[in-house]
Amino acid sequence: MQNALLDVFLPGNRSACTAVLRADRAREIAGIGQFILCGDRIQAHLAYISPAGILEGDEGLHLLDGIARLAGDRGAQMLIAEVGETDASFETLRRAGFAIYARQRIWRLEGAASISLPARADDWRPASARDRLAVQTLYVNIVPALVQQVEPPLENNNGLIFQAGDEVLGFLDTQDGANGIWIQPYFHPAAELTDELLAGFIQSVGAHGDKPLYVCVRSYQGGLGGSLERLGLQPFTDQAVMVKRLTAAVRRSLEQALPALDGTQPEPTAPFTSLEHKESLSRPTQP
Repeated sequence: MQNALLDVFLPGNRSACTAVLRADRAREIAGIGQFILCGDRIQAHLAYISPAGILEGDEGLHLLDGIARLAGDRGAQMLIAEVGETDASFETLRRAGFAIYARQRIWRLEGAASISLPARADDWRPASARDRLAVQTLYVNIVPALVQQVEPPLENNNGLIFQAGDEVLGFLDTQDGANGIWIQPYFHPAAELTDELLAGFIQSVGAHGDKPLYVCVRSYQGGLGGSLERLGLQPFTDQAVMVKRLTAAVRRSLEQALPALDGTQPEPTAPFTSLEHKESLSRPTQP
């Protein structure tokens, strides 16, 4: 509940909104849901629903509907949720209007210190402002167009860069929290993903503590699974990434005046011959 209590102090214009569902308008709380909206982005992220069992019944639909309305009132155009495909809440989200646009597997590691493989940490460096264009280009080249329609472009404020020559071939989007470190990798197909290279990014991110690391691998980056398993990471959960669109396109006619004409006659594009002159030329000459 710290997000609800400390909302005004969250950095980066990050807002957390908590919705409460009461059973039959009673004082007793039946369920709680929270979403997070960052800055001026149009995507709100569903943070949690409690208790989890509420999504197995109709009350869960009412709670999701209320969260969607609150998100729309705050300017969000999409509501994103990440849920296990085997969870009972998956079908409830589908009934509530959520649709799958990506799939991901979360890998977990107790701490970077548990990796014994020699790491190539020197291949990674912190991202800076001058890397913005290169990171954006990497994102556009490897992320499917359907995902780009939902998720915003990458921000390289907190991340690591893997560069080969003058080309950026890898970027790690990282978030450090109280309960762990979240890593979402983006690698170009031309990048040579060796176990040593991946061990280097894990040790670079988790070098300052023993908090667990979570690596989120999207389906379009599936080639990382084998290396992560050899490094000691374990599959934590498989999730469907779902979106509910909170806006709808409305088509209507728009009346607009045509530009005024000059009021002059158009200039001829070919010369005209006088009709009288042509007739006089065609008459036979009188003797």
